[in-house]
Amino acid sequence: MMLTRKITLLTLAVSISLPALGMPQGHTIRGKVRNSSGQNVARVVVDLQTGNGSMINQTVTNNEGDFQFGGLTENSYIIVISMPDCNPVNERIELSRTIDQNSPGETRTVEITLISKGSPPVTSSRPAFVQNVPQAARNSLDQGVRFSKADKPQEAISAMQEAIKQFPDYFDAHFALANEFIKINQLDEAISELQRARDINPRDDRIYQSFGIVLTRQRKYLIAARVFGEAARLNRADQQIVVMRCSALIDYAATIDPSKSKEASEERASVFDMAEKELQQAFEASGKKLSSAHLQLARLYEKKGDRARAADHIEQYLRLAPDDPKAAALREAIKKLRGQTN
Repeated sequence: MMLTRKITLLTLAVSISLPALGMPQGHTIRGKVRNSSGQNVARVVVDLQTGNGSMINQTVTNNEGDFQFGGLTENSYIIVISMPDCNPVNERIELSRTIDQNSPGETRTVEITLISKGSPPVTSSRPAFVQNVPQAARNSLDQGVRFSKADKPQEAISAMQEAIKQFPDYFDAHFALANEFIKINQLDEAISELQRARDINPRDDRIYQSFGIVLTRQRKYLIAARVFGEAARLNRADQQIVVMRCSALIDYAATIDPSKSKEASEERASVFDMAEKELQQAFEASGKKLSSAHLQLARLYEKKGDRARAADHIEQYLRLAPDDPKAAALREAIKKLRGQTN
C-alpha cells in the first residue's frame, strides 16, 4: 500500500471540563492517522515527547486510527511517528492555557496522513479556528461520531443535534451534521447545516467542498465547479480540491449537446480544455504524485471519444496506485477502451 503523509494541526475546538474534586485535569491531545486514500490506519505507534524532545508516553492507534494522550500539564509537546516505508512525522503542539484549579486545560486534535518516503509532503493552508466548547457539547459530538462510524445515521444525527443544542455556535457539530445528512441524501438539511457552519467560520474550505458535493448530487455541475473553485482558493495547497472541481467541469461539459449549435459545441470544447489544463497543472504541482488526476483525465478523454488516451491515463493511475481495491475492474476498463474484449 502506498502511503502519503499530510499533517494538519486542527485547533478547531478547545474543550473545557470541570475539575474533579477541585484538582486540575490537564490538557488532552487527540489524533487520527489516515493513509492517502483517507482510510484510517490501525496499530501505528505514536510517541509523545516534551518540547525539548524527551519521551513522555507512547500509544498505538486503535482500529479507527485514533489515539489520545490525556492528563498533560506542560504547554509544549511533539507528536512523533516513525514507520519504515514512510516519511517521519514530527509535529509540534503548543498549548496556551496554564493548568490550575480554575483552568482545566485544552483539547487539541491532530490529523495525520502518512506519505511514502521520497514523495513530497502536502500541507494545508487552512487557517486555524478555535472555539471554547462546553464539555457536554463535545461529549455529544463524540458520541455522534461514534454512531456515524458504526453506520447508525439516525443516532448520529440525534447526538450531533444535541451537541448543537448545548452549544449553538459549535462549528464542528454543524459541519459533522451536514455531512451526516449528505450520507443519507437529505440534501436540503445538509445545505442548512453547511450555511450555519459557514456563518460561524467562512474561511474553512471543507464547507465549500461539502457544498460542491451536494450540488454535484443535484446535477448542478457548473455551480458545483465554482464552489469547488472557492474551496481551492481558500486552501491552495490541497490539489485534490482542484481534481474535485475538474470532475464537476467534466460532468458539466458532458451535458452539453454539441449538435445543437456552434456555440454549444464551442462551449463544450472550452470546458473540456479548461478541465484538462487544470488537471495537468494540479498533477505537476503535486510533484506528479496526484494519482486521482489520471482517473479524471481518463474520464475526460473517454467523454471526448479519445478511448486510447483514456486507457493510457488509467494505466498511469495504476502505476501510481497499484493497490487500489478496484484495480481489477480498472484493468478490464482498459481492455474495453482498447477494444480487447470479446
